[in-house]
Amino acid sequence: MKVLQLFIGCVLISMAGFAQKKSISPDIRKFKKDTIVWQADSLLKKEDFKARYKGSNGPLGFTDAAIFIYPGENSGQLIFYVEALFFKSKSYIVKYSEYVLKHEQIHFDIAELYARKLRQKIADTDFKKVKDVRGEITRFFRQTFADFKKEEEKYDKDTQHGLNPAKQQLWNDDIQNRIKELDKYSDSAIDIAH
Repeated sequence: MKVLQLFIGCVLISMAGFAQKKSISPDIRKFKKDTIVWQADSLLKKEDFKARYKGSNGPLGFTDAAIFIYPGENSGQLIFYVEALFFKSKSYIVKYSEYVLKHEQIHFDIAELYARKLRQKIADTDFKKVKDVRGEITRFFRQTFADFKKEEEKYDKDTQHGLNPAKQQLWNDDIQNRIKELDKYSDSAIDIAH
């Protein structure tokens, strides 16, 4: 929950200063060593899970993934970047197997799915007709993030945290198909002046 509050704070703070000269927010740079930005050709590895599980009874792994949005500038035009991030220091695997790793990868993939949904909302909005751009994008972000967290909960409940192989395979296929359906929104940068 602290990460979510931090991200919302970073989003609101960085959105207050729309006229940035750099394409990457300073808020992102401090997370660079601890985060992985979702990429289609790069899967999570065992070494990416740096946290230690301190309990004795629970899921076989945990992925801390989030959606991050920040403004930037390109040739004087306001653009937004939306990325799905994986936090190494908050993610763990109790007992490693390729199967558990795949279950955790799908959590990260769900974050990318919702990052694409957010990009789609932003790209499909005519901001020339919007009086409060910051407010509208913040509203989009909050709703998308809430939907993302609900989907993650449903995923773990439906697959029994990956312990139901048949349901797990259904989710693997479904999430990959839904990501492909939103391929048009795979670029993290969104020009809102279209």
